[in-house]
Amino acid sequence: MAEAKADSAGRGTKASRGASRPASGRKTPASGRGGPGGGKTRPANAAARPANGKVTTADDGTDAAGRVRLPSLPERYQEWITLVVRVGLAGILGIAGYAKFTEPAALQKTAVAAYRILPQGMVTPVALGLPVLEMVLAAMILLGFATRVMAICVGLLFLVFIAGIISVAARGLSIDCGCFGGGGTVAKGQTHYLREVFRDLGFLALAAWLMLYPRGKFALDRALGMYA
Repeated sequence: MAEAKADSAGRGTKASRGASRPASGRKTPASGRGGPGGGKTRPANAAARPANGKVTTADDGTDAAGRVRLPSLPERYQEWITLVVRVGLAGILGIAGYAKFTEPAALQKTAVAAYRILPQGMVTPVALGLPVLEMVLAAMILLGFATRVMAICVGLLFLVFIAGIISVAARGLSIDCGCFGGGGTVAKGQTHYLREVFRDLGFLALAAWLMLYPRGKFALDRALGMYA
């Protein structure tokens, strides 16, 4: 009788254990894969990353990491803006160079000598060569040939002009800058140094645009495969 009871109790225990096992017969840990049982834990920001692995930008202009993403300038707009800047800067240089070039040589020398920066032997070459240089740069920029290189040359030229005007103002000289022809000594009160510096800074900004965005419409650079 005692053996029968023990056998019945053993069968009951096995039955209760079988009832607690899932229907598939496999044991699953209570904590799942992310629990302390050694499974991998998904990072907290994994839900913010799309399936292709690229970080998307939210509607407020920030990405999943909270960094601000500035919209890039569409290429079609940038190339047209570069064309406008090229035409404008070429026109400025062309007008300035032609105005000096058509003046008598004596007046060109007077305009350069009035700055009192160059030695006497350098006045004539600079006075006669500067208008030609400006017109050549204007033609190259208008055609869009080696736009970035030409823009760097123009930028350096405007920096020289700005430095010259500041130098004259600092030394108390009264001259006409001669940027668009003319030049030489003028009466006190007839100078416009501040206006001329800001004007040349605006021209320098145009050259800086071409340095950063040289690719434009109707340019020889496109035919040569530059700035692709």
